[in-house]
Amino acid sequence: MSEKNRPSSIDKAQAHPYPDMSYREAEGIPNIEPLFNDAFIRIFGREESRGITRSLINAVLSHANIEPIDEIVSIEAEHTSLEGSINCKAPRMDVRIIATNRRVIDFEAQCYPEDIENRSLLYASQLMSANTMRGTKFKDIPQVIVITLLDDAALFPDTSEYVSTCQLGWHNDGKQIQATDRMLFVLVELEKVRKRYNLLDDEVLGDELLSWLYLLTSGFNKSEEASAIMDAFPDIEEFAKMYGYALNDPKVVRAYADFESAEREYQSRKDYFERVEREAKERGFKQGQEEGLEIGIEQGLQQGLEQGLQQGLQQGLQQGLQQGLQQGLQRGLEQGLEQSIAALRAVGMDEAADLLEHQAGTNRA
Repeated sequence: MSEKNRPSSIDKAQAHPYPDMSYREAEGIPNIEPLFNDAFIRIFGREESRGITRSLINAVLSHANIEPIDEIVSIEAEHTSLEGSINCKAPRMDVRIIATNRRVIDFEAQCYPEDIENRSLLYASQLMSANTMRGTKFKDIPQVIVITLLDDAALFPDTSEYVSTCQLGWHNDGKQIQATDRMLFVLVELEKVRKRYNLLDDEVLGDELLSWLYLLTSGFNKSEEASAIMDAFPDIEEFAKMYGYALNDPKVVRAYADFESAEREYQSRKDYFERVEREAKERGFKQGQEEGLEIGIEQGLQQGLEQGLQQGLQQGLQQGLQQGLQQGLQRGLEQGLEQSIAALRAVGMDEAADLLEHQAGTNRA
């Protein structure tokens, strides 16, 4: 589409048959996001979905500098691999696509980033094995591409780029050297798109991938914005019909009801355990305070008693030494006088002895 034909704002949007919110509310249709797993595979995994599926996949591949696919030979939703198992279950891929020129694509919408790398590697390995016929030459093995729309916390939060690619390569002397292009991985982090592009503006409408991602994350709820995107990129027009089919598919509606029920149950259990944990912490804190107070009082009394005894001993020792010195001095003086009086009488100086004895008695009185 030329620049002069591309609308510059949503005010130029033309009418498209679209199941907007007012229609859904009037008909009692649940507000199911296109990225909800069952809705996603209903929208992009049917034979009649080939047009919009090819459009979205090629928008991702072009942004990742990977050659777009030509034609879709076959498309299958909920493809189950017959090789290997994880947790006693055969791996189930959202949408498996076989394109021309020996290209096989696994198209995933994931809301759980746990082990996404290993999961993607397993899916790619199984697709390569399943689509390599006996006798195929190594140079003719198919190219397998795993494209994942991650609708959860960003895997690389420190970067602004929302499309990441990975392929097998050699690491030699500090250099990365491509080993093969037969197995490629493309990750689209939708959290970054939600935060960075929260309004439908000319920048979004000027980029096919951004328009697709905006439509899938928020624009699907607003008929004017959805129509503006479909005006800008006619290849996306079929999305309205396929999304409407998904909203009216009993299997999708039932799966979404089960999902909401499970979410409510999970949230209820989470709230309950958080409350129990919070109350346990409060009880533990209160009990700790009480026990700490008792221990503190006991230790305080013990320390006070020990300090009191120590101070009492010190003071008693000082007083005892002082009194002992005084008594010892007095006793020494008395003994000295007695010995002096006895000596005077021994040499016949009785008068002097009487005088000294009288003086000593006066001093004691």
